[in-house]
Amino acid sequence: MSTRGKFKRFVAYSLLTLLAILVYQYLVVIADPTQFAIKDGDPGIHIERGFFVDTSQQLSHQQVLENGEILHSRSFDDIPWGFEQQTYWLRLKLHNSTSQPTRVVVHFANPMLEQISIYHSDNPEYPLAVDITELGWQAESLMAKQRAFPSYEVLLAGHSQQQLVVRIATEGIAKTPIAIYWFDDFANLMQVTFLIWGSFVGILVVMSLYNLVLYSGLKDSIYLVYIGYSLSILAMLGVVIGFGHYIWPEAIIRSLRMNIVSVNLSVVIFTLSFALLFFNSLKRPSRIIRLCISYVPFLILLAIVSLFLPEYIAAPIFFLSMVVLYPLIIIFLYQQFRLNHKWARYYLVSWVPIIIGGALQPMVLTGVIKGSFLMNHSLMIGVMCEVVLMAMALASRMQYKKERALFNATHDYGTRLPNTTLLENRIAELVSEQQEFSVCLIEVADFPSLQPYISSTETDDLIVMISRAINLELVSHQGFFELEKTSQGIHKLVKVRDGLFAALIVSQQSAQQDEDYRRIQAALSQGAQVSELYIALSAYFGISSYSAHDDEKKLDVMKQAQQALDQAKREITAIARYQSNHAYSLAQRLSLAANLQQALRDNKLQLYHQPQIDLQTGLVDGSEVLLRWHHDEFGNIPPDEFISIAEDTGIVNELTLWVIERACQHLEILRQQGYEDHNVSVNISGKDIAEPGFLHNVRGILARYKISLNNLTFELTESVTVSDFHLLKQTLDELTRMGINIAIDDYGTGYSSLFYISQLPFTELKIDKSFVVDLDVSERHRTIVKTTIEMAKSLDLRLVAEGIESASIEALLREQDCHIAQGYYYQRPIPFSQYLTWLKTWRQD
Repeated sequence: MSTRGKFKRFVAYSLLTLLAILVYQYLVVIADPTQFAIKDGDPGIHIERGFFVDTSQQLSHQQVLENGEILHSRSFDDIPWGFEQQTYWLRLKLHNSTSQPTRVVVHFANPMLEQISIYHSDNPEYPLAVDITELGWQAESLMAKQRAFPSYEVLLAGHSQQQLVVRIATEGIAKTPIAIYWFDDFANLMQVTFLIWGSFVGILVVMSLYNLVLYSGLKDSIYLVYIGYSLSILAMLGVVIGFGHYIWPEAIIRSLRMNIVSVNLSVVIFTLSFALLFFNSLKRPSRIIRLCISYVPFLILLAIVSLFLPEYIAAPIFFLSMVVLYPLIIIFLYQQFRLNHKWARYYLVSWVPIIIGGALQPMVLTGVIKGSFLMNHSLMIGVMCEVVLMAMALASRMQYKKERALFNATHDYGTRLPNTTLLENRIAELVSEQQEFSVCLIEVADFPSLQPYISSTETDDLIVMISRAINLELVSHQGFFELEKTSQGIHKLVKVRDGLFAALIVSQQSAQQDEDYRRIQAALSQGAQVSELYIALSAYFGISSYSAHDDEKKLDVMKQAQQALDQAKREITAIARYQSNHAYSLAQRLSLAANLQQALRDNKLQLYHQPQIDLQTGLVDGSEVLLRWHHDEFGNIPPDEFISIAEDTGIVNELTLWVIERACQHLEILRQQGYEDHNVSVNISGKDIAEPGFLHNVRGILARYKISLNNLTFELTESVTVSDFHLLKQTLDELTRMGINIAIDDYGTGYSSLFYISQLPFTELKIDKSFVVDLDVSERHRTIVKTTIEMAKSLDLRLVAEGIESASIEALLREQDCHIAQGYYYQRPIPFSQYLTWLKTWRQD
């Protein structure tokens, strides 16, 4: 991890620790105001308690008061609170043993109760002479304080006693902690309660507004779910704890109370939905994720059904559903933790307070554990911590998504290797620092011809293997620029496209660079194993340098490296460096592109012919036509240069058709001058084959000339014939049916020669000049050529060898029964008019 990343983590953990300290201090300050409730034995007042549970719900208050012995003395801790529909009668006899009058408050700490009827008698000896006070949800015209804090105030004169008989009836959770406070202590209880309620509501409102702003900008539905969760929590706890009377209109809070189980379920639905969206689980569902996803509609259905069920039935069903959900969500979170979601640590931690608070609240309500102020507010405190951690988690998630978007923008999708965007960013940094550097392009030889024989996954695996091999050589040398440093290591190489990589050089001499390139070649020469296929590898290198004093060149440095790479491939050399005097500037290339289009339309291009000699008879068998362009300003433009321009401007197919038409014209002239058996070979490319109208256009050209199509040969370069094999075979079969001969050019420079020869209608095989130019000194190349000639004979293919530059090479080829020879030894490519003259002077003996 970088120093910056460690610092950011340190700051985050420090803030989290500070938050925990503040929460702890907050709780210490709040303390537990319920501890000040009056206890048995406290001086000044004596309390007698009793209760009776009316399971029949038939007794009236008069019957209970007339038969006071049924409310025999028992501790309220023994009341069997439950979900059943039953009525609870409670008796409180208060004795003031002092001479001073005092006020006490009886607090019924369950604001969800529907009916609280309080029968107050100043003289316990005459219990029927009572005042009646109604509290609870069914009571009308109560103030918010009376609904949020169900309580009853009693003024006790000195040395007096009073009796309260309380009737509690509800369809929901009946458990009601009942405590008696001195008036001032109860006021303090209310203040502390308002403090924690205000903190809670304020935090949720602020977080909801903040996430609403985020949603308006990012349009990510998770922020709406967060807001929905916050609102559902406010609705649920507002009813359960009571603060809802201060934030919701009476009609709304009453509706929420009547459907409290459905409100609770909405909290769970939003919680589970948030978890699924937070981890993008819908895109890659595992078994446990599918269970969580299917549990959401179940909870929604349960929430709808709960609208029509009485609370004493719906509440137990709700708690049972939590028994299933808790293990489900714990397993889900554990899965996400194992997936190493470092960016989600805050969210995972946020579940700790909500799980603890969510477990304590029902345990308090159902009497499993004893209630207290903090226990009664445990869920609220847990939610308060959770929403803060969730907000931090969303911020971390946003940062993670930003980093992932940046990673995806600067890395190849299939291989996860750095791409040209990252390279361009680093180049821009070096340029802004006015630092000199070089771009080095590394292309694996004939990589495209391999791809049809391996799957896309295997192609990515091969690219990764090659990248690692090259990067391993680069990492050990400081001269290569560090493009990226991750937990997986240092990357000094980027993927430009399949089989093509790039690196930046900041401080190396050419001699050292050459040594590095030789080491890379040596590493690649070990080959690679893909499934059962062993692949021999080699590479070409193209280098272009940038000088801080050459502001214009920074725009062209990548193109110049590509030009150098093209030169390395063209000249069969491993390494080529861009030379400014050998190339054209960007402005010149734009001008040349326009000039080339005009020259094509004005027929100012030329076809040169290079003769092909029958080695057995010494006669001219035919010629290969080669396109040339003489520019009025720049002179002769190299074919590779203007062909590249034609490809960039989209006229390469038009250029090929022009060559075919001129070749047919020349072939017709040759026949008219008596050279009826003269063959003419034309080069075509894979891009020509891919052109939809290619066959149609060729037929149109051939129909205009009186030539024998058996004297016309299309040479297809081996390394470019694999982009669409089905289309390739279909096109070549049709050309063969028309009578045109098909030759495979540059044989031996690609991976797929044998396959193509066996599957496509070739009639001629042309050995690449790289195997011929040193035939008289290379035993290895003699063996390759000899084997190729024998194979061609067995397949009844005509064999052409190009690159003959000496009599000794010609003699070797003749001895091995090679059919046709072509090279500078006989003649360089010359204009057609000169070729006709040359034909007349060529020895015929």
